[in-house]
Amino acid sequence: MLYLLLGNSGSGKTTIRNILEKRGLKKIITYTTRPIRPGEKDGVDYNFINREKFLNLYNRGEFIGPTKYAGNFYATLKEDLFKACSLKEDALIIVDQFGVKEIKKEFPHATCIYLYVDENLLKDRMEKRGDKEDSINERLKDLFDYTPLCDYKIDSSGDAENVSKEIEKIIKNGRSERI
Repeated sequence: MLYLLLGNSGSGKTTIRNILEKRGLKKIITYTTRPIRPGEKDGVDYNFINREKFLNLYNRGEFIGPTKYAGNFYATLKEDLFKACSLKEDALIIVDQFGVKEIKKEFPHATCIYLYVDENLLKDRMEKRGDKEDSINERLKDLFDYTPLCDYKIDSSGDAENVSKEIEKIIKNGRSERI
């Protein structure tokens, strides 16, 4: 089953994904043109590529759900999604609202989980991870309520371990409903 993790910047998507990956959930790594942050690794957190390579892959139709956010491009390689689904494993991918719409067209049984956090905590988290003030302000201008796009909404303002356990319950229930 394919699980889509959605939330505003600072909602804990990457932290939660990393916890779930350590517990055996396959992670699908997306592509971005944004600069690598301290502590991130290429091919682990994102596939960091330059704009030229991104646009080349985009023009060849190899991406699903491409988007531009805070001046950078993000997308998922179609091949990575098809490969994950063909293995019949539970897989998790971080997406935005455009990615949800596009992925659900190709994979209608994908389950979308929205990590909700209030604006003050989002700002605090972005500051703590070292984001620049202009980037934080731009991201806060783009806040969005993803509730209508999602199958589940989880308050992720608490402990990441507890949030991860809530998502694991969703995954476990999804397994029991499969034929």
